Amino acid sequence: FDQMLDKLEHSFQKEKQFTSDASHELRTPVTVILSQCEYLLEEGNLSGEERKSVEAIQRKARNMARMISQLLLLSRADQGRQQVQKERLNLSELTQMIAEEQEILAREKEIQVLAEIQPDIYAQADESLYIRMLDNLISNAVNYGKKGGYVKVLLSEEENMVKGVVEDNGKGIPQESLPRIWERFYRVDTSRTDQEHSGLGLSMVKWIVQAHGGEITVESQEGQGSRFIFQIPED
Repeated sequence: FDQMLDKLEHSFQKEKQFTSDASHELRTPVTVILSQCEYLLEEGNLSGEERKSVEAIQRKARNMARMISQLLLLSRADQGRQQVQKERLNLSELTQMIAEEQEILAREKEIQVLAEIQPDIYAQADESLYIRMLDNLISNAVNYGKKGGYVKVLLSEEENMVKGVVEDNGKGIPQESLPRIWERFYRVDTSRTDQEHSGLGLSMVKWIVQAHGGEITVESQEGQGSRFIFQIPED
């Protein structure tokens, strides 16, 4: 029995290492593809159809780069190698900045990003990880939002905890899918899911929140929207 457990543990470790190695090796070719796409688009000698083709390749390569980055973070987290470098941050200012950046992208879908942020909330947090976490939650809300809808980004302070909420009035999540949305590569409905999303984002979000000593939950009703609530300690 012990030997079987040892073999299983060895297999799991090999799988984690393979994921990490593969993600690392894939970054270079994807970077080359993106740089070549940018070069071709800047040249200006492309026909209309050629430009559309290169832009399609560029979009897919960007999606691949995002997925590789998420895989690398999760594989490092599995192996205990992903560092969390906390510093005292003004999360109010950082959250406002992220919301404003996402608002520019949301305009393409005619979705409003509304921020209600209590000023001067400070906490010990990893800046890059916090940005990735909130970026993902807001972009998901925009992606599953509806034309003319809204995404609310709320931040407040409650009993030495920082509470954040990302809420939308979009498609929502079926009740039977709610327990599984944190699983890697799980997508609620592949027939209507935007293929730009790999199904890794929420797994990454949950790990980042937990790495900060916090927790994240979701409330959703299909056809009415979703509400993601995270809490992390100030210290």
